[in-house]
Parts: sequence; structure tokens; C-alpha cells
Amino acid sequence: MPIDGELNDDLILFNKNITAAQNLAINAAKIALNNFEWRYVTMVFHNSSILLGLTAFMQIYRKSVIVGKGTFLHGKESSADRISQFVIFGSDLVDIMCTLDWMRKREFDNTGKFIVICNNCDERKAMDIFWNHKILNVVFINDSSGTSSIIGFTYSIYDNQKCEISPPEPLLDSCIHNSCMGVYPLKLRNLHKCQIIVSTFEQVPFMSLKTGTPIGADGDLLLLIAEALNATLKVMTPHRGAGWGQLDKDGNWLGSLADVYHDLANFSMTSAAITLTRFKAFHLSTDYHSINMAWVTHPAIPLPGWQKLLRPFQMKARISLAVTFVLIILVAVFVKSNLWAKLSKRINTSARPQTCVLFYSWTICMGMPATSLPSKPTFLTMFLLWMFYCFMIRTFYQTSLIHAMKDNLNYPEFENLQDILNSGYPFGGVPALKDFYIDDPEVYNNWKSINSTEINDMMVSLSRGMKYVLAMNKVTAQSFILKHYGDIHIVPQMIVTSPTVLYFKKFSPMVQSLNLILDRLVEGGFTEKLYKNHASTHARKKTDSTAPMNFEQYMGCYVVLAAGWIVSILVFICEVYCYKFSV
Repeated sequence: MPIDGELNDDLILFNKNITAAQNLAINAAKIALNNFEWRYVTMVFHNSSILLGLTAFMQIYRKSVIVGKGTFLHGKESSADRISQFVIFGSDLVDIMCTLDWMRKREFDNTGKFIVICNNCDERKAMDIFWNHKILNVVFINDSSGTSSIIGFTYSIYDNQKCEISPPEPLLDSCIHNSCMGVYPLKLRNLHKCQIIVSTFEQVPFMSLKTGTPIGADGDLLLLIAEALNATLKVMTPHRGAGWGQLDKDGNWLGSLADVYHDLANFSMTSAAITLTRFKAFHLSTDYHSINMAWVTHPAIPLPGWQKLLRPFQMKARISLAVTFVLIILVAVFVKSNLWAKLSKRINTSARPQTCVLFYSWTICMGMPATSLPSKPTFLTMFLLWMFYCFMIRTFYQTSLIHAMKDNLNYPEFENLQDILNSGYPFGGVPALKDFYIDDPEVYNNWKSINSTEINDMMVSLSRGMKYVLAMNKVTAQSFILKHYGDIHIVPQMIVTSPTVLYFKKFSPMVQSLNLILDRLVEGGFTEKLYKNHASTHARKKTDSTAPMNFEQYMGCYVVLAAGWIVSILVFICEVYCYKFSV
């Protein structure tokens, strides 16, 4: 409810002889009381020539204020970006413009609420000054001809198809001499087909510009925003550099964010992750989705064919089998020793077996028929147990071997950042993502920076086996797998999950109206639907389970066969040589 405007009686220093400056201040205080938020601090600028007007304002507006005289030294501790309500007392337009220039240099929030008091100033020139400083929410209080004709003015932006600011619009007389609310409406809600410029670049599946019209998750959303603003959309690609945008070695912005920073575009829409550097340098919209940044590397390396022969056995089974065959070798050595010859005389058996124990045990293990059996019941029992043991092992092994030979078995893949570091692979990505590892010297100091234009070529090289780990957008990598049928490995551990926002220049007047549109689109489910249509996170390469078996899958069998032939030939040569030597 508006506060009563009859506040003049509260003045202590003044009675009926109120000067023009005091009257201007009184009316400014009425507007401030009804339209400023009392929980926020108000900054008041003045000069010594209008001290009485300032005193009148302070006696009526009894809320938290910071009073500054002229362009005082503003330190970082004052937190200029937290102040969003301003009252400026100016003696003339030159004085006001100097104050606004100083505020812009000190990065005060030009999107806040302003009350500017000037005695006998040209309101049309004043509105041009406000627009040049991107101050939209302003009430200009002017006394053009004495104390009896105080008028308040504001202006509209893009109120017609000429795409210019409107002439000064007088406030209602009740807002000046009494009280009213709502003198700071949300502006830039209808651009009347005026142009907005958006900086972006080709980034499938978020943005595609091949047809001249933005297509993709961000592209379709951008068209909805332009329609909601009733604006003519113009899309531009980065004029300097490429990609999302980062600082070069000289501290200058490159890429899409450079277009915003240098006032070439109204905002940037690139689905860029929020980093500390970007957060400090730009104004962010409300978030409308999220993105995952991940590590990407080459596909898993297949196991050699010979290793597949051991695949049916786990490590414990391999160790137990190895111990079993070692025992057989020890037995074969034992029966050839003198100790066995002495022992065999005591148990009344032959000193030496008729066949080679080691060779005969191996033939039974391979499933070949037994040509002879031991005559002693004890040895026969041991023989039958060995035969049964080999039969069971061979059956289980052959059952699992066919699947092991056909399956595409690979070396272990990277699961997290520690696996990447242990591998010794070089790694990197766009320079902005390096900021996420500023507290990890091992990653930060060894980061290899690449340009965003190189990402697609890098993914192609990775799919062909390049030993490198690339930091990039996870959805873009999944889109590459789906579209190009490339096979790259996405490390499960994410780098970061970042909100998706629009990037504006600091204190851009378009932020508030764009936030309102984005909030409605998010609440209506439009953004979720667009990302589901264009940037689905379930893209995977389809494998053909009915593919025929190839030669490589049985390479291990041929390796064993060739090794057996080589060993056989070597043994044959040794036997022939030993026979000639003995003769």
C-alpha cells in the first residue's frame, strides 16, 4: 500500500519556505519510499551545492543509505555489485554524466533502480545519457521553471519498430506530489521486431548453423526466446578466436564470450561450463539445464589372441593348475632318481616305469586314450583319479573356451582420473576446463590446451587408437558415437556437472527479461523436451551379436600349434644329434 505523500510536516528544518532543491528532494524521497526495497542499502550521490536538498531527502527517507560526495574513492570492500538502488543529486547534466561515467568505471550495477534529481535540466538529453549508460530503471525528477512545476520522467526502450528509445514519458502527477507504486516496470519484454544479436558456434547436438537457422537443443530454445521477445534474431559466430571463449596470454577474451565482452552481441549461447574466470567477468542468466564434462580416450585395446586361451580360468584356478603340473613334473623327476630305485626294491615293483610319466600324464590330460594301466591297485587308483581330474578340468575348460574365443575381450579401461594419470597418457582440452583443476598441480601443470575447433578431429584420432585423453562435453562425445559410429571410451568419472546458462556482459539490462522467459520455459518443460529430442544421453554404438567369427579370434590356437611344431622339431633335432654322438 502506498505511503502517504504528506511527509513535508515531518521536516524539522523547514516550514513553508521550502526551496526548489528541497522540494525536488522531498518528491524523490516519496518515490524511493514506495518503490525501493527497504532491505537493501541505497547509495546517495551529491555535491556540496545541493546540501539542503540532500538534508530534506535524508529526513524523509529514513532507511539504510550510503552517502557519497562526488566521485569518491570506491574500494573493493564496498562491494559495488551488491548495491542496486541509487539516488543522484546533480546540479546539471554535465555533473550527472560525470557521476554516471564514474559509476560505470567502478562497475556499479546499472540495472538497479535510479532516481536522478536535477534542477532545470533538459529531459530529452537526460534520457539519451541514461540510455548510453544502459540505465533503464530510472526516474528523472526535474524542475524546469521554479518550485511549482516539478515533473518526473522516464522512458521506454524499443517501444516501436524504429528500434529507438521513446521520448521522455512524464509520470503521473500523483507519483510526484503524492505517492504511487510500480514506477519501475520490467522493460525489454517486447522488442517490436527489433534485432537481438546472439553469438554462438557449430556444436552438435546443441547448435547447428548449416541451414542458416539455429537447430539443436540450444538452437530451438533460442528461436523460442526470440519469439517470446518479439525480436528479430541475428546469429553470429565468434569474430576473434573460436569456441566458447577464454582469455589469451595477454588477458584478452577470445571466442564467443569476446563478442559479448566487446558489445558485438547481446548474449552468448554456447552451453559453456561455468568457470571462476567466466563467473567473474560476465553476468549469468538463470540456469535452464545442465551439462556434464567428461574425459574421453581411445576405445579399449583388445586382448591378444593367445591370452584368450587362459580367459576361462580366473587367477586362482590358473595358480592351482600350475601347481598341479609342477607336482607332475616333480613326480616324473622323482621316479628317475636313485631314491625311487631304492624305494621300489622295498615295495617290490619295477625300478623304472615303462613309459615317460610326464608325457603320459600330458596325453591323458589332453583326452587321448590310455594304452596301458598300472598293475598295482595303489598306482591304478592314482591313475584313475588323475584321469577323472583331467576329464573334469577339460570339460569345464572346453565349455567356456568357445565363448572366450568369440567375445571381444579388452584390456581394462580407464575408470577415473587416477587411472588416466597412472597411464602416462598426455591429456588436456580447451583452456577454460583447466580452471577446474587449479587445486590439483599434477593435472593443472601438465594440461595440454587445444582449440575448440580441433575437438572433432581429436575424436576421430581417438577412435583410431590415438593415445590421448581429451576433456570435453559428454553429450558431444555421445553424439559422435551415434552419428559417426566411432568407438571412443568415455571415462565414467565426470570432470564437473555445470548448469547451462546464457552469458551477458556485466550488468546487461536484458538479463531480467531473459530470466523471466527462461523460468517460464523451464517450468513448462520446454527445455527438458528440447534436450531430450536433440541431446539424448543414451547414444551408444550398436554391436552385431550375430557377427561371424574371424581368424583373429582364434589366433591363440594357431600360436600354440606353431609353438608345438617348433618344440617338436627342436626335440627331433636334439635326438638325431644325440644318436649320432652316441654312435
